[in-house]
Amino acid sequence: IMFRKGRGLFELKENEVQQILMGDNSEEEDNLLLDGTITEHTDSTRPEPSTSAPVNEAQHQPVFKWNSRTYALNVFRDVEYDFGKVQICQEAENGLLTPFDIFCSAKNFDNLVQYIVSESIRYAHQNGREFTIDPEEMKAFLGMNVVMGYHILPSLRDYWSTEPDMAVQFISNVMPRAPFEDIRRNLHFCNNEAVRYITSSNYDRAYKVRPIIEHFNVSFQNALNNTVKQSIDEHMIKFKGHNVMKQYIKNKPVKWGFKLWCRCDATGYLFEFDLYTGKRTSGIEYGLGESIVLQLTKKVEGLGCEIYMDNFFNSPLLQYKLIDQNTKACGTVRTNRKQLPKTAPADKTMKRGDIYSTSFHCISYVKWMDNKGVHLLTNFLSPVETDIVKRRKAGSADKIDVKCPGIVSHYNKNMGGVDLMDQRKVCYEIDRRSKIKYYLRLFFDLFDIS
Repeated sequence: IMFRKGRGLFELKENEVQQILMGDNSEEEDNLLLDGTITEHTDSTRPEPSTSAPVNEAQHQPVFKWNSRTYALNVFRDVEYDFGKVQICQEAENGLLTPFDIFCSAKNFDNLVQYIVSESIRYAHQNGREFTIDPEEMKAFLGMNVVMGYHILPSLRDYWSTEPDMAVQFISNVMPRAPFEDIRRNLHFCNNEAVRYITSSNYDRAYKVRPIIEHFNVSFQNALNNTVKQSIDEHMIKFKGHNVMKQYIKNKPVKWGFKLWCRCDATGYLFEFDLYTGKRTSGIEYGLGESIVLQLTKKVEGLGCEIYMDNFFNSPLLQYKLIDQNTKACGTVRTNRKQLPKTAPADKTMKRGDIYSTSFHCISYVKWMDNKGVHLLTNFLSPVETDIVKRRKAGSADKIDVKCPGIVSHYNKNMGGVDLMDQRKVCYEIDRRSKIKYYLRLFFDLFDIS
């Protein structure tokens, strides 16, 4: 395809056109790149999507024929599973469990410390430095960082100051400043000599913290069984240094930093997460939001959990795929998603409280007019159930009753798990700048969450 641009011509190849047409448009996530290379597959089995193994969506994409007059409730399979069962610290020797006991058991803390000790010593020796440390010293170092998170001074060295208004005896009596800085200088989480070269097809940009990510993911999931209601959202880690994985997201409290995709329950407990590392180098993935949901729900596939998500992730095709995995889903949706019904009324023809709904294959699309149009998709909630919400009357302080879809109430009640985790984490967090060693910011953020 040839296009005229100014006085010359430029060419668009077929796969580039398909990338533009198939890529999910993201207003707030403009810097998140999609891989649009098209490959042919002849495998007729159902795909098992993940961000590391892209699949061809064309073979399994249905033709959505929406009907506003019929709705059939999808019947999900019941499974025997102890939802929300605590798997750690069943009993203590003296019958009393301390918060530290729970922390060590839930996060497999001793194994984590032993691993960090061995890799930090290896890292120092690889750089020609003499360095020794034992697990108890590493635990003391991490504990001191926790204290520094709630007892905040202008600079790190102020904790060892001789000035009476600055000195913190609780810190200086545990470890002198020089050994503390030496541990921080050599803190490391992987073997640099075992890293694949950057041109390798399976090169991992997050190799510096990949073992830590895997450790916490396993620990979080082993400590608590999955709960019924969960949500998927993003979590930003503040970072302004130079790194290819750094993102800029406008209209966010933390605009610069690393992005984690998280799956939490309604109480803010983090079950699973993954670090966004950038564009894939080969193959085709589902829309970015869809692929993230499919990746993070693999561990709950078949359990019948309810997954709530915002409009960055949701789409009709995702709802269809989650039905096959016996996973219930609900969330807002962007109006430019493919396969959405074209028959929804325009905003100007609707007044506050008006509801439009249509269905296909047990998937319901609902448009509700509040102050502006609200668009939702679900594969398990009825579109005809309604609630009443209070809204302020225009030009008055009085409130009036407005009819609202029941789907909105379910979404508002169960969507805030990741936000609740963020709220709890920032109360007392380890926030020491590290513009060069970016992986320290990632590690301490995960340590705060744990």
